[in-house]
Amino acid sequence: MTRRSELLGLVSLTMSLTAAVAAAQPTQETAPAAEVPLVARPLPDAKESPLVVLKPVAGGLTSSQVARRTVASSATVRARQAEVEVAEAKFDQTTVQYFPRVGLKATYTRLSPVSSGFGSGALVGAGNPGLLTTGPCPGGVGVCVLDSAGQPVGAAAFEIESLKDNYALTASAAIPLSDYVTKLSHAAAAAQATRRAARLATRAERLKVQAEAKVLYYTWVRSLGQVAVAQKSLDRTRARQTDAAAGFSLGSISKADLMRLEALVANTEFAVKEGETMRSLAARQLQILMGDKSSASYQVGEDVLVPATAEVRGGLDGLSTEALSRRLELAALDQTARSLRSGAKAVGAGAYPRLEAFGDITYANPNPRYFPARREWNSTWAVGLSASWTVTEAFSTSAAARELSASARNIEAQAEALRNAIRQEVAAAYLDRERARVAIQTSQRAARAAEEAYRVATDLYRVGRATTTELIEAELDLLNARLAELNAHIGLRIAEVRLSHAVGRDVPAGAGG
Repeated sequence: MTRRSELLGLVSLTMSLTAAVAAAQPTQETAPAAEVPLVARPLPDAKESPLVVLKPVAGGLTSSQVARRTVASSATVRARQAEVEVAEAKFDQTTVQYFPRVGLKATYTRLSPVSSGFGSGALVGAGNPGLLTTGPCPGGVGVCVLDSAGQPVGAAAFEIESLKDNYALTASAAIPLSDYVTKLSHAAAAAQATRRAARLATRAERLKVQAEAKVLYYTWVRSLGQVAVAQKSLDRTRARQTDAAAGFSLGSISKADLMRLEALVANTEFAVKEGETMRSLAARQLQILMGDKSSASYQVGEDVLVPATAEVRGGLDGLSTEALSRRLELAALDQTARSLRSGAKAVGAGAYPRLEAFGDITYANPNPRYFPARREWNSTWAVGLSASWTVTEAFSTSAAARELSASARNIEAQAEALRNAIRQEVAAAYLDRERARVAIQTSQRAARAAEEAYRVATDLYRVGRATTTELIEAELDLLNARLAELNAHIGLRIAEVRLSHAVGRDVPAGAGG
C-alpha cells in the first residue's frame, strides 16, 4: 500500500468540489439582494464533528486483530513455512550423508552346469611318514604301493560336485574417514545456516504481513471517516440548496447562484459515492486478507484519534543503526551468504583423495571362501581401507566451488543494497511521523478556523452580504480541513506502524536466531 494510494480518497473527495468552486466563480460578481433575507431554518451544525463515526465500540475490529488473523490466513507465510520444511529436510540429508553407510543384501543365484576339470578321482594316503615304495601286496598277490613301514598305501574315491543353487546374506559398512576431516564441518555449517536463513525469512515475512495488515486496517478506518466527512458536507449543502430555492422564489438570489449550489450538491454526492466505494473496497480487502468467510460488516474497535500508547522513540541516526541490527531480512541474507561460503568449502574438498574404511560379513550356502564347495551355510568376514582419487573431479568440484562463492558475493551485495533500502525506509517513516504530528496540530487549528469561517459566511449569506461563491468556498475549506485532520490522525498511526517495522521494534524477543 503506497502513500499515493492512501491519499487517493482525500484527492478524489475534493477534486469534484474544487471543480464546483471554479464553476461558481462568476465573470462579474453579483451580490444577492440584501433587503430580502433567506428563510431561517435549523441547519446541520458545522461544529459537530463527523468523526464520531470512528468512536470505538466494544467488540469492534482492531489493528492487532487484523494483523493476527491476516498472518493466520496468509499464503505467503505458508510458503515461507514450507521453505523452512525444505531446509529442515536438507539439513537431515546432509547429516545422514556422513553417517557410516550400512547395507544389507540377500541373494539367490542359479548357476548353469559347468565342468570343473577334475571330474571324479581318488585320494591316496600313507599310514606312516617316509618314502613310498612298491612291492608285493600282503598275501603275495600283486604289487602294491608301500609306505616306509612296508604297509600298503590306502586309497578313497572322491568326486567334486557342481553346486547350482547359491544363497547369500551380506551385511556391509563403509565409513568415509576423509570426509569427516575435509567436508563434514563445512557441509554441516552450510546446512545449518540454510535452515536458520529459512526460519528468519519466515519470521520476517510474518512481521511484514502484520505491518501491511495494520496499514490496511487504518486505510479502512480512514475511508469510514472520509465518507462521514463528505456526507456531513452533503447534508449542509443540501440544506443550503433548499434555502436557496426559497430565496430564488422570493427573488433574493439569482438563477446562477441557485445553479451553483445545485452543482455543488451533485459533485458532493459523487464524492460521497466515491468514498463509499473506497470504503467497500477496503472492507473487502480486509475480509480477503483475514480469510473471513462471513459477510458481516466490521466496526471500529480502536480509537485512532488519540495518540498511540506504543511510540518509537529515538533520533533518526540511532533508529537507523538499530534497524540494521534488528531487521530479520538482513539476518536471513547474512545466513544465506554464510551457507554458500561453507558450501563452497565443502564442495571444493571433493578434489582431494578419498579414504574410506569398509567391512562386511557374509553368510552363504555355499560360502565361496570354503573349498571344496559344500552344500551348507558358513559365515566369513572382511575389513579394510580404500583410498581413491578421481582426477577429473578436481576440475568439476573447483568450478562448482567458484559458482557457490560467486553466489555468496551476490547475496552479500543484495544485503548491502537492503541496508541502504532500510535506511531510506526508516528515514521516510520517521519523517512521515514527524510531519503527521505537525499536521495534527495545524489541521486542528485549520478545522476550528474553517468552522468559524463557515459560520460567519453562512450568517453573512443569510443577510445578503456574502455571495454564493463565498459560501461554496467556505464549505470546501471546511471539508478540506476536516479531511486533512482525519488524514493527519490516520497518517500518524500508519507512520508509527511503518517506523516500528522499519526499525525492527516489532521483532519478538529471541526471534533473531
